[in-house]
Amino acid sequence: MKRILVPVDGSPRSLIALEQLKNTFSPKAFEVVLVMVRENTGYALTMAEEAEIREELDKRLTSIAKTIDNYKVITRSAIGRAGARVIEAAKECGVEMIVMTKSTKPGSGSSIGLTASYIIRHAQCDVMIVKETESKKVEGYRGAVFKRAKGTVALRGQLSLKQSECIIPSVKGDVIYNIEVKRGRVRFIHRSFNGVTKEWDLPPSNGQQEIYEIEAGEKVAIHVNATGVGKMADRIRILNRNMKTEAVFSYEITADKGDAASDADNKAAQASVNMTTKDDNSIVMSDNTEPENDDVQKADEAATADTDTVTDSHETVDFNETHEDSEADM
Repeated sequence: MKRILVPVDGSPRSLIALEQLKNTFSPKAFEVVLVMVRENTGYALTMAEEAEIREELDKRLTSIAKTIDNYKVITRSAIGRAGARVIEAAKECGVEMIVMTKSTKPGSGSSIGLTASYIIRHAQCDVMIVKETESKKVEGYRGAVFKRAKGTVALRGQLSLKQSECIIPSVKGDVIYNIEVKRGRVRFIHRSFNGVTKEWDLPPSNGQQEIYEIEAGEKVAIHVNATGVGKMADRIRILNRNMKTEAVFSYEITADKGDAASDADNKAAQASVNMTTKDDNSIVMSDNTEPENDDVQKADEAATADTDTVTDSHETVDFNETHEDSEADM
């Protein structure tokens, strides 16, 4: 299995690299090496001081590793110059790639930091620099947000400036997400809220599966309980796995009551989730695909105003009543 190294220091900006990792690399094909370095170039440490620092680093690494526990994770703590220690860890672990942000320091803007620059020059493997900055993340979620129980969505490729992913409703209790991919391939992602990072980056509770890969022509029924903890519901995201071409899928959320489920239950579920002004079959068209018919084009025009500009609001819908998330930064 191939390995990817991600240097982290615990800052929100460094953790952005983990989001890129989860969205790009399958846990079935890659192991992750997490490296955290305590910078120290000024004075020699006693053995006791070094042991204390390493213990603290290891605790932080263990906490961060829990956010990607669907991967096999190797942790490495070190003391010294960050760039040199990362290169050493990359060689020791035989990694295929290093994934990191340009800099973790506030106010660095688009400039590449000294550590990233050193790693780019000295690494013997590929280096992926994640362009997204912390300030960009706190502006809000950039994908489309849907709040209806059913719909058809076209997501643009990841290289497009438009939306390549979306959030569909999180429903309180046991439900089934019926997903049919009509074109391309998508990733269904179910994650829980992390009170430490203030992100939805933890695997779901009760042993629920976190990620489903769905190809064109496939129909899957995914059993989910996205109630979450307190008012912070789990999040359900759909990501286009293609870089350039669009993916089109339809979804429908129905009640999961085993053999006792009825059409009346499912209709009630759909009615209570239908909270926005968008039509059920709202569609977001990609830049590189022409509408296939007039109905699709009309749906696209109707949905554009709601999906091109989205807010941070994210609602969780019960079949009988609505309860809202206390939304944190996305």
